Amino acid sequence: MEEAVLQAEGNKKLVLVLNKIDLVPKEIVEKWLDYLRNELPTVAFKASTQHQVKNLNRCSVPVGQASESLLKSKACFGAENLMRVLGNYCRLGEVRTHIRVGVVGLPNVGKSSLINSLKRSRACSVGAVPGVTKFMQEVYLDKFIRLLDAPGIVPGPNSEVGTILRNCIHVQKLADPVTPVETILQRCNLEEISNYYGVSGFQTTEHFLTAVAQRLGKKKKGGIYSQEEAAKAVLADWVSGKISFYTLPPATHTLPTHLSAEIVKEMTEVFDIEDTEQANEDTMECLANGESDELLGDMDPLEMEIKWLHSPMMKIVDALENKTTVYKTGELTGYCTNSNRHQKGWAKRNVDSYPRNVCPVDRRPMIQRIMETDPLQQGQALAFALKNKKKMQKRTDKLASKLSDSMMSALDLSGSTDDSAGD
Repeated sequence: MEEAVLQAEGNKKLVLVLNKIDLVPKEIVEKWLDYLRNELPTVAFKASTQHQVKNLNRCSVPVGQASESLLKSKACFGAENLMRVLGNYCRLGEVRTHIRVGVVGLPNVGKSSLINSLKRSRACSVGAVPGVTKFMQEVYLDKFIRLLDAPGIVPGPNSEVGTILRNCIHVQKLADPVTPVETILQRCNLEEISNYYGVSGFQTTEHFLTAVAQRLGKKKKGGIYSQEEAAKAVLADWVSGKISFYTLPPATHTLPTHLSAEIVKEMTEVFDIEDTEQANEDTMECLANGESDELLGDMDPLEMEIKWLHSPMMKIVDALENKTTVYKTGELTGYCTNSNRHQKGWAKRNVDSYPRNVCPVDRRPMIQRIMETDPLQQGQALAFALKNKKKMQKRTDKLASKLSDSMMSALDLSGSTDDSAGD
């Protein structure tokens, strides 16, 4: 696939996205990143698995700093890094250009989910079965980047078993589901499979499928256990990631025939990924030296999310946006809207005194407030905190735009004054 893209007209560039990183151990992901970056720019990614229509959650915690439990949550990881890579390509030279990015790959590898995670909405239909995306769809990510959601590409002549295990064929349409299960038993850890299905002591694939059919209650006419139905159930668990399987990268790296050192260097310079790789290396070094406690402490995923999403400066921005006046009297802090200025005697009040209509502000850390909430309501408290964070971010962007427009107007006015003085 990469060779076809490089040989196509238009001097197209390539970025590899290593999706579904939550399905394998983190150290395996790091090894594959080190291996693949010798060929092309590679970004670790985990698409959001939320079922809502809008405001899909995106976690800003770097992949190297995220815990296993946080990686297995429904939040998206790697979106900021991928957006930075695409943004660097848009800013080639001094002119920002428009780009159209094709998202291609095997069926059911998460292409549509990746686009939804970047868009933060359900722009594309997704599903756990192959063939959900049946036609090309264009999604506007912003005014400079357009994404093309393409149907899954099935490789050329290949073994039927390999095609099935890559989820290129619907499990329920298989004529022989037993043979792929035999391949799974040869590749995977039998002890883990035995623990997952609660069967042990099997010697052959038929014995294993019979035991699974007995556990799942898969029978056909005459009360005989159906090995075919049991095999389809095992394949369904395989394609959904319930059966753990991964491979290690080769010990030594050799460039493929369609890649050269010049192409690799050009890709690295175009996307400017050296800063990203250096940041990942620093993160890995901090974790290896035991310095992660300083960054993340002993926080659980809930505390970690709040720490990254909560910003004290947002309270000041919120006060400025709503034209409020903040008062501080000793340990008590409050705010009062400027609409109260027309009250009688307002101008005579001392700033250090406590106004009548000042509302007290809870100055405790966000983490402390949520942790002191009833355990059954902590999820609701977290959702409320995230909603407030998004609201504050919008107000910050709006305020920044106003300040930018004011500065530009001032500069234009100054320039016109100088021109008139010169005339």
